[in-house]
Amino acid sequence: MSTPAKDLRTFLAQVKERFPDELVHVRREVDLKFEISAVLVKLDRAHKFPIVIFDNLATAAGGRSAFPLLSNLFASRNLCALSLDSTVEKVGLDYDRRTQNAKTPVVVGRDQAPVKQVVKKGAEVNLFDFPVPLPYHMEGGRTILGSVITTVDNHEGTIYNCAYQTLRLLEPRKATVGLGEQTGNWERYRERIAETGEGLPVVAWIGHHPAACMGSLTRVSLDIDEYGAIGGALGEPLRVTPSETWGDKFLVPADAEIVIEGVIPPKERGRHGLRADFARYYSPETLRPVIDVKAITYRRDAIYHDIHLGGRDQDHLGGIPLEGSIYRAVKQAVPTVKNVHLPSSGCSRFHAYVQIKKTGAGQGREAIVAALSVDRRLKHVVVVDEDINVFDDAEVLWAVATRSRWDRDILVLPNMASTTRDPTAYASGSSELAYHSYTVAKGGIDATMPAPPEPFEIRIKVPDEAMRKAELKDYIGDTLAKIPLDA
Repeated sequence: MSTPAKDLRTFLAQVKERFPDELVHVRREVDLKFEISAVLVKLDRAHKFPIVIFDNLATAAGGRSAFPLLSNLFASRNLCALSLDSTVEKVGLDYDRRTQNAKTPVVVGRDQAPVKQVVKKGAEVNLFDFPVPLPYHMEGGRTILGSVITTVDNHEGTIYNCAYQTLRLLEPRKATVGLGEQTGNWERYRERIAETGEGLPVVAWIGHHPAACMGSLTRVSLDIDEYGAIGGALGEPLRVTPSETWGDKFLVPADAEIVIEGVIPPKERGRHGLRADFARYYSPETLRPVIDVKAITYRRDAIYHDIHLGGRDQDHLGGIPLEGSIYRAVKQAVPTVKNVHLPSSGCSRFHAYVQIKKTGAGQGREAIVAALSVDRRLKHVVVVDEDINVFDDAEVLWAVATRSRWDRDILVLPNMASTTRDPTAYASGSSELAYHSYTVAKGGIDATMPAPPEPFEIRIKVPDEAMRKAELKDYIGDTLAKIPLDA
């Protein structure tokens, strides 16, 4: 009997077997307006990060949703590591290694594709059938957050580009699309209009194995097929199947939970209203392209996957793939780099902690510059020695406090390209779709000790053997589990 293809279901089964306490079903009725976010925010504040499935949802129209809603898929770094057969410490680096080993997708027929079990076209389509939450108090509308927007190149029809981009619901068959400036999908859209004057075919797929979801965020050029990179992240080829609207010319993930197919017309714009973003603020209302939905397909018992904005769920989804990219860039400048972490304290986008084995003067600054070159959202880099745990904010701050001298170890780079999501950035100029160029001062702190043989103070340390032998449960017993977290 062949092993089933990896998808959301196989991963949930793995979690249930390995970490059953980290998969929670909420059976009571839950309102889509604010209540889901209230539960998830309280879990975040309790430092608990299970996958949560809400089974009984009241819809905006007052009925009961036919779809359960799953959130917090990426909230636990431990479960993200499980999805990539990795460890908490190395998951970002292993993600990068996997996605560099692309696997050509495998095409399967519609009859072998679970996402084709239900097919709706034209007037049958109603995006409001999905349980789309209203998460926060000033949210300007209901937004599909777990949508991987996918386009295919306009020439060969074989190179796919994927990115998590939002869909703000406007009508049953229409939504605005959060095509981010300087993204591959935005470039495809501009190219399509310039070359043909026609709309851009697009699909949005929702719900898959978390490795596939993270794989959709691989940082590659537009001439690289991201379906192959997703297969690399999965560790097996991504199964794809012909779309309902374009057939073999546009293949869609066969094992997704939901697929939305549509066209982004060349000129129409819609209000992409006030909405929460990864920085824990509201993004302003903008005019964005719209998608005219032609068809939706989904599993008979489809699970609607939502992203919990403002928490670890979105932090890890975007941060883990970026850690690997930064590591690879820093390694070219400082070969002795050990690890990279994007902490939730910086929304897993603005801060990077870079761990190096320092062998020469100036390596801290080289690491800072290399890291800042990777992503315009990255704002602050702290470089530390290999004895500092980059997954512990307190240790990194201790290194800053005791190993950096700010008249010597601070690097400030003014007027660097930034993102609209940084509330401290400022805009200059304007362009199509009311986009602006945003800039901000960036920099880093070299919080490393001088390289040998220059002396430095010796850090206190309990011998490793003594630490290995001392198990708290042997000293404190059952009381250990009752001691509250103080964080």
